[in-house]
Amino acid sequence: MEINAYFTVKALIEGTCTTIDFSHYSYVMKLCKASGAQGIIHRESEVYFSQGGESLLHCIPYEGGLAETPLVYCDLFCAGICTDKNILINSFSNASNTNDWTVFNKKMSRGETTKNQRFDKICAISEKRIFIDPQFPIGHPKDPFEKSKIERQLAARLRYEALESEYMINGYPDQGEASLCGPAVFFYVLLKDDPASYCQVIKDLWNDGRAMIGDLKVIPSKGVCNPKNYTSHSGETRVPAIDWISMASLRDNENIFFDYSSPDQQFSGLTMPEGIAKWAQSMGATVIYRDMSLFSWSVRKVIELSDYVSPTTHVAVLINHGLIYGGESGFPSHWIVLEEKLQVVGTSKPIDQNTSPDTQVDVELFSWAERKKMSKFYINRTRTLKDLCSYVYGAVVFEKF
Repeated sequence: MEINAYFTVKALIEGTCTTIDFSHYSYVMKLCKASGAQGIIHRESEVYFSQGGESLLHCIPYEGGLAETPLVYCDLFCAGICTDKNILINSFSNASNTNDWTVFNKKMSRGETTKNQRFDKICAISEKRIFIDPQFPIGHPKDPFEKSKIERQLAARLRYEALESEYMINGYPDQGEASLCGPAVFFYVLLKDDPASYCQVIKDLWNDGRAMIGDLKVIPSKGVCNPKNYTSHSGETRVPAIDWISMASLRDNENIFFDYSSPDQQFSGLTMPEGIAKWAQSMGATVIYRDMSLFSWSVRKVIELSDYVSPTTHVAVLINHGLIYGGESGFPSHWIVLEEKLQVVGTSKPIDQNTSPDTQVDVELFSWAERKKMSKFYINRTRTLKDLCSYVYGAVVFEKF
């Protein structure tokens, strides 16, 4: 025989929350024993609701006796979080339209939380969206800024996990194809030091089009909120959505004369050491050291910079990207974060003033959404200390948040 189960979710709304899109919610049906501990006999795969809250019709095979028909329970989820557990669902031996199918009244409220404990669920999309992709606007299946996608990306980012289905191929803040390495460095250290603030900035920007980073007010321009050439025809984003929202907004906030409106804009995305220092200070951090030159640094200066790496500091370094991606140096073009002092290859010994410029060195660093040894990036080799120094042009050292 078959056990047929179907149900609908309806919203009990508190306050002025008006629009509920249940396609952000999923559910799992469970066929359970009717007596005793009511153990699970069969578990269906996770399924998403329709926008109006209708489930699929589930026809669950059952080969047990008819003396005790199993019960159907259901768990509800939003962005991977179980919001309602073990809801009893009416089930029948047929799929007739006249059956008394279950209607579950779900309590909702504006925003993600409410002080009223009876209304404690995630609510719908805001009435007015801030971030909209002109190619795939609101309602399009490929809309990159759709709320459930942002929620899934944030949840994965907090676990330092990739989410390839959302074009987020790395677990760390990712500038993608955009010239946003400065903001990437800042949000990388913010995620490490204060993940709650990291999430809140992105949520506030998505919901309200403004956010506070410490005491710095960030208000992205219309260009950032409606980016050009942001997605391919397949829907793939050139920068992960949560990273565009955070990084492009922060970078654009510093631009006085022009908006940052596309990953194609390279000059508009460049960050000077003063920008890194300002963002760190907005979080209450003391800037310990800051310097930049049009010419590459000396061995002595890089050794002194390496000495700043400690459990209480962040060391952001302005390099020419050829250091880790190959090619000749010549000008500053990319920000990285040192995660350890420069090491003499083959030992755990950090470099010092007695280290020969011809010594092979390596270092763990953050760059382009990855954290690993310099030698593990595209150059796939170590460098001499002298060679490494020819790629270094500046740095900002600041306290951890």
